[in-house]
Amino acid sequence: MTGTDILRELEEMKSNKFKFIKWWRRENDFCDFELLDDFKKTVKGNQEFAGYDLLTTEEMWQELKRQAGDHVSLDKAHGRDVIRWERPEKPPQVCPFTADSIMTIFDAETKGNVIDH
Repeated sequence: MTGTDILRELEEMKSNKFKFIKWWRRENDFCDFELLDDFKKTVKGNQEFAGYDLLTTEEMWQELKRQAGDHVSLDKAHGRDVIRWERPEKPPQVCPFTADSIMTIFDAETKGNVIDH
């Protein structure tokens, strides 16, 4: 399938519950995770893909937990959900529980390299 095929399918679906996309190439050498809006803006129509899955915020949170382990935890601050992010080489951070924060932490934790799908 091509980028054009995926964009067409996304347009037909018209669901707001998905915030992330996980996609992989035919070579099966890695998979990538992106904010769905970013993917839509940057995908090239002729790019080739072997497949993709759409993920909700909760599903992506579970993927982040799987990749980052005990570096991340969900907490409450001022009545809102927040992510506590602890890394040995940096001071702990508290981030809002949003799609953008999840993606930022995911990219930092995985260094953009996710091999399994």
